[in-house]
Amino acid sequence: MPATINLKLTARLAQLKAALSRRDRVATNRAVVTLLDEQAPIGEHWKTISHLMQVSGEYTLALRAIDAFIASAANPAMARYSKVVLLTQAHRQQDAHDLLIQLPENVPDRAGHAYVLGNIALTLGHSDAARGHLLNALEHRPGWGPAWLSLASTGNLAEDRMAEQMLAEAAAAERQGPADLARYCYARGKLHADRKDPAAAFSAYLRGAALLKSETPYSRDANAANALSAMTGFDAEFFKRMQTHATADTDRPIFVTGLPRSGTTLVEHILASHSQVHDGGELNVIQHVAVTAGGVSGHAIDQYLAGGGTLIALGELYLHLLTERAGSAGRIVDKTIDASRYLGLIATIFPNVPLIWMQRDPLDNAWSCFRTFFIHGVGWSFDLDDIAHHFELEAKLMAFWKRRLGDRLLIVPFADMVGKPALWTSNIISHCGLGEEDAVHTPHLTKRRVSTASGLQVRRPINTDGLGVAEPYRSFLRPFTDAIANCTGPIDARGSI
Repeated sequence: MPATINLKLTARLAQLKAALSRRDRVATNRAVVTLLDEQAPIGEHWKTISHLMQVSGEYTLALRAIDAFIASAANPAMARYSKVVLLTQAHRQQDAHDLLIQLPENVPDRAGHAYVLGNIALTLGHSDAARGHLLNALEHRPGWGPAWLSLASTGNLAEDRMAEQMLAEAAAAERQGPADLARYCYARGKLHADRKDPAAAFSAYLRGAALLKSETPYSRDANAANALSAMTGFDAEFFKRMQTHATADTDRPIFVTGLPRSGTTLVEHILASHSQVHDGGELNVIQHVAVTAGGVSGHAIDQYLAGGGTLIALGELYLHLLTERAGSAGRIVDKTIDASRYLGLIATIFPNVPLIWMQRDPLDNAWSCFRTFFIHGVGWSFDLDDIAHHFELEAKLMAFWKRRLGDRLLIVPFADMVGKPALWTSNIISHCGLGEEDAVHTPHLTKRRVSTASGLQVRRPINTDGLGVAEPYRSFLRPFTDAIANCTGPIDARGSI
């Protein structure tokens, strides 16, 4: 490499490093664009840059960087597989599928190849194809927990022939590491639950949860401090004061929050059935805005504005990252987990966007959380006492935001939603400023990707099957019910405090 080119490249990389150290998003993006436009010969480092861009929500640059990595890779097939993974994380499952089927079946290995195809098919709603791919993965890696966990979500296992295969592969499953073994335990719990054996089901879930808890740091104190910060600085006059600041004039996002497994995916699916709404999901975009604002409290917002920041800039950052994740068309449902912790920030920068909070019977919700394998961000779900503590925090947050936001925050009881779906669907559609359409009343007919644990449920007509699901497990859930009874703000059956 000529010395002049080497010096220029060194300077470009120094600019990128300096921008990253300052956490300067604009300068970082500019430095990456320059390196890409100049086709910088940095080889394997393109993969690192792609990851950095993905973490910051800049998926256009992340994809450009991964393409640069592919162009310079010594092993192009494995480099392309890195792009498959990135595409799935960018919620571009069809693109990921189309690229993966072009790669050899041993990339990254035969089990992994089939597993990714199976999970993409699941997300796209193709259950039969998913089962075929996932069973293929198990031929190459018997007892593999991730494959069994995905297979368990494809339907009721009570009379399924593959259930006996799952049990027969227990010894192979035991030879896995804790994370994969935990996934097998959750799959086995699902099998016993489908067979109406509460004791065996709870035992399997309990073991899986214990394995994950040992691997996952979680702090009640940190969770409580985060919830308190989310409610700090928002006095009764806060939003009136904020009206003096210009904001982004948009209603494009629709925020749906509530505890995991409380019905948020059902509401998202109803909304996404409307012609003006284009998908969404757990976007995790607002967290980047919170970093720029310096926090989620009202005090942080005041300090950000006092330092010369603007609400328009925060809104534009969110909308930019929203487009990076979901494209530029239509309104988008954002049901990021723990959006309750960002609600003050959201309501401040977007005074025109609708806000919806799903509420479910605490015992049903607790059992549904405990039995669900969450990929990330739900460390409280592995212990029944921790679940009760987290539920108490969320109940306090809901009560606080209802007082501050009034009718702008629509609280939707899950039991009422599934009991009177026509009424509540109309309420939700009206709250979001959308016109009535037939499709929103038959959301199970809508074909779209669903990447949460509720993927199969929302592809069935709205029903009451989710009511009373914890009753067979009530005796096993005593740690939760006892802890809830001792909460400083008791939670009733409607989730109120």
